[in-house]
Amino acid sequence: MADRFSILSTGSLVINESLVSAAHPAARVDVILFIKIVLNEDKDTRGEILADARQALTVIFTSTNAVRAVTNVLQHPPDWKIFCVGSETKKRVTSFFGESAVMDYAGNAEELSEKIIRAGQVKEAVFFCGDQRRDILPDQLRAAGISLKELALYQTLLTPVRLTKTYDAVLFFSPTAVTSFFSLNTPSSKTILFALGETTANAIRNLSDNEVLLSPKPDKTALLQIAIDYGSTHTIS
Repeated sequence: MADRFSILSTGSLVINESLVSAAHPAARVDVILFIKIVLNEDKDTRGEILADARQALTVIFTSTNAVRAVTNVLQHPPDWKIFCVGSETKKRVTSFFGESAVMDYAGNAEELSEKIIRAGQVKEAVFFCGDQRRDILPDQLRAAGISLKELALYQTLLTPVRLTKTYDAVLFFSPTAVTSFFSLNTPSSKTILFALGETTANAIRNLSDNEVLLSPKPDKTALLQIAIDYGSTHTIS
């Protein structure tokens, strides 16, 4: 692998091939999905979303999957004040609900919960999430006296794949993908592992002694970019 820097993304990724080639002509990016998202599209779930849409609510999204599940049901944006985690989630929220609907956003759930609490105006909220949601946000909000209704809109299924090749870098976007990947694979000691967020990085560190590098912001493209940058400045043997 002296002349190529191989990158594996364990989750979906929009790859700008011209960006990759310009930044590092010898880089190659493969995408193998280690988790599968299944939306809950049953009658009861749709009914809950539609009922919430008829009310003026404070709403929390921590993933693009939850936004997609909600917007698949709604035809028009309701009167919601929205808090969200991550720039990609914010973009998807803004595209449907409008920029003015976003009250605030943060890079992770802990930071967002602190912002909601500091705002001092939120007494109750609806948290649209998945079945693998982390405890930190709901725990912190409830501890601060904020009433929280949770609605799980999707399931995250492990889809592990046994790799037959070695990569110089592996990108991880969630702790669930980390669990799925390591259930069948042990990366080379020279493989650099890139994580989108501290929670994902900690999940990696619990299963590997490899070097872990964090994205400077909660954005998939940013994580890919630092992997490309790393490959362009380090000699791979």
